[in-house]
This record gives sequence, C-alpha cells and structure tokens, in this order.
Amino acid sequence: MKYLVAERGYAKSTVKHYEHDLVIFGRYLKKEFGCDINDLKVQDISEFQISEFLSDIILIEDNSPAARNRKLYSLRSFFKFLKKRRLINKNPTNDIEATKNKFVAEPIYLKEADIKKYLMAIKEYNSRNKKRDLAIIKLFLYCGLRISELTNLNLTDINYDDKSIKFYGKGNKERYIPLHNEAIAAIKDYLPYRSKIKLNNKDSKQALFLSNRGNRISVRTVQKMVKKYAKLAGIKNYNKITPHKLRHTFASVLYRETKDLRILQELLGHSDISTTQIYTHTDKEERKSAIEQIPDL
Repeated sequence: MKYLVAERGYAKSTVKHYEHDLVIFGRYLKKEFGCDINDLKVQDISEFQISEFLSDIILIEDNSPAARNRKLYSLRSFFKFLKKRRLINKNPTNDIEATKNKFVAEPIYLKEADIKKYLMAIKEYNSRNKKRDLAIIKLFLYCGLRISELTNLNLTDINYDDKSIKFYGKGNKERYIPLHNEAIAAIKDYLPYRSKIKLNNKDSKQALFLSNRGNRISVRTVQKMVKKYAKLAGIKNYNKITPHKLRHTFASVLYRETKDLRILQELLGHSDISTTQIYTHTDKEERKSAIEQIPDL
C-alpha cells in the first residue's frame, strides 16, 4: 500500500480499492482452496487459483466485467510489486486477459434543465453551507474535477490572476484547468464564510473546502451533499446522481459545444483518449433533430 501511494502516486481511494480486492482474494483462497492465510507463501499462489477467483467473481458473485477487470488489475499490481522486490520469480497474472465488456454504456449526466434546477435548489436551500456547496458544485460542473481532486484542493491551488487551478491529480500527474468566471465568483463568494470557521488542524489551514468542524471536507460529506440537492431539485433517479455524474455532465456539455476530444482528454486528465471517447455520444433530442433534417425521399 505504501508503494502504491509513495512510488506510483495512486490516489488513496484507489489504494483502498486495491487493498479491498486483495482481502477478498485472500478470503477466496481460504474458502475454496483451504489456504491458511497467516502461513501462505505468495510464491505458492498459482495462475489457476487467480483465474478461478476471477471467473467466480462473474459467474457466482454476479460482478460486472469491469469489476472483474478491476480485481485483475489489483492482483496484477500486487504481484508486479512482489517481482520488483524479488520476492517471486514470475508474475502469475501476466497471461490472464481482461474481460471484454459487451458494450460501453453512455454516461449518465444532467441535461441543461436539470442543471438549472439543481443550482436553484442549492440557492434556495436554507443552509449555512450554501455558499460552500454552490462553489463545490460549480467546480464539478465547470471543471470536471474528480471528487478526490476537489477534496484535496488547497487555497494556493487557485490562481485568480490567471483564472486557473493547478494541482496534482490521479497518478500524481500535474493538472492545469482554466476557471470559468462562474466558478471563480462562487469561490470568492465562499471565502469570507470560510474565514469565519475555526480551524481544527494544520491541514485545514491550507484546505480550500472545510467542514463545519474546521477539518478538510471529506469525500463522504461531498457525496451526501450532491445527492441531497439532486433530491431537493426533483431530479429523476436522484439517487444515481453522484460527484462522478457531475463530472460526466461537464464532459458531455463541453464536448457538445466544442467537439474537441483532445482538449476534453486533457481537461479530464485521461491518460488514454479511448476513455474520453464515451463522451462522443449524442442525446435523444440531437438524434431526433438529425433524423428530421433528412429530406423527403
């Protein structure tokens, strides 16, 4: 776990997922193969055992292909680490292939009318955190930040002269994102309220967004807040609206307006442009409009 954070620059949330996958695999070895986890030698773990685990994840546990692949990558990373440290001679996951997803679903995102209702719900809600919450939501909608990137933002990451944010995102890669005037205005509106909060520790002194207790705002707090306003706004399937869906909204709107996949890739911080290509979808209204433009034949 230390290696993933310190040397590979993985986000803490990703490391937790990897650790959880390893725990699940350990339980599987104990249950299905009778392994004593406390006395197990990693070099004795076979490719067959790993393949059986990944197969049962789909066939028995009903996990999606994407979830199965995530577990494969967790295990592959673990054995790669062991080989790098010369604790094993061969990585048993090298010949195991990822599952091909049957289809790539269009990302869930908010339409323009829903965005307006969402922002109005925040403005009309009687809460002392209103200005903070509005600034957070606008950073999601105008910048497409990941939730971990948002909660890790510091005051010094904001450059008001250049109208931008600069920080280290997923994979410890430097990200530069221009700030929309709406996002800048929302942050400036929040800062006087932030200055009145009693700081709880050294980290909170530099954190941009704070909890009411004076700590850096947590991922869980932001997740609950996003869902709460989606419900208040009366958005259909509000329980499916998450910070990641707001990131999808940013990406979908930006691609619709610019049709520039390369810029979108850079702004989202994707290392592979194939990940960005899911945003080349069109909504139903655009499809209907396209069909209506066909002349009478």
